[in-house]
Amino acid sequence: MRKQAEKEEKERLEFEKWKDSFTVDSVGSGADDVHKEPQNLLKEFVDYIRSHKVIVLEELAAHFKLRTEEVINRVNDLESEGTITGVFDDRGKFICIEEEEMAAVAEYINKKGRVTISDLSLEAGKLINLTAS
Repeated sequence: MRKQAEKEEKERLEFEKWKDSFTVDSVGSGADDVHKEPQNLLKEFVDYIRSHKVIVLEELAAHFKLRTEEVINRVNDLESEGTITGVFDDRGKFICIEEEEMAAVAEYINKKGRVTISDLSLEAGKLINLTAS
């Protein structure tokens, strides 16, 4: 019961932190309009990243009707608070890496000791799933 209350309080605080960062550029009145609360948008944003694994930042921005710079800042914020983990590449992509995948790579390095970049790259390719779910 206490854990549930703590979780709800944490989610409420996270919602308060993020709610002002989502803006509405235009308002529609069509029947297809879906009214989403900012907390749902944040969850949708995180779920999109996790499910696609390798995300072109410009496409992510277009999908959520944001500027690329805003997307980069949000991904950095989510990463710094531990909501998601991953790396940015030099071609404008974010590669989402789950904690379990990172732990598996770390275990490989610890087990092998010294590893070359090429060995690490080969093994990481096996341990990290980069296909969209």
